[in-house]
Amino acid sequence: MAKKDIIDYLETIMEESHLEFDWSTQWNKRQHIIEVFFTIYAETEPDLVIQDIEGTVNKENIIQFEDAICFFDPTKSKIIPENYLAALPFDLKKGIEKGFLDAVIKMLRIVVTEGQSDLLDFATDPEIETFELHWNELNFETTIQTAKDTNRYDMDRVEYPKF
Repeated sequence: MAKKDIIDYLETIMEESHLEFDWSTQWNKRQHIIEVFFTIYAETEPDLVIQDIEGTVNKENIIQFEDAICFFDPTKSKIIPENYLAALPFDLKKGIEKGFLDAVIKMLRIVVTEGQSDLLDFATDPEIETFELHWNELNFETTIQTAKDTNRYDMDRVEYPKF
């Protein structure tokens, strides 16, 4: 059996988690970045006009919101952390602990589930002027610590993909 790399492991746990949102992974080999993109949708009120940050106005009664998290090597990658919901550093040579990736996906499920509810509110309530998702670093760290305290944190590492 072939050894799984970070992307293989991420895709496996995301598929097994039956996430209720669209997602995809992208590997930027040059920048040593692995990105997980995800999209949520909401139906809008018929007369509600919604404009995104780039000035695009919804033409149908559905809006979509896409965001991403990224895993990056702080010594080789050039990223702008603010462009991501979460920017998570890792060691290119050592890879990432499976428990860490498990916690990321657990946290992502929580953030996106709450975000889906907030997006529905935003799409139907003209009083709500902005929408964005929020990654709670303290909750993420607590999730990792709880997994470690209950012996459910997998210390095995998955490697960065080979070219």
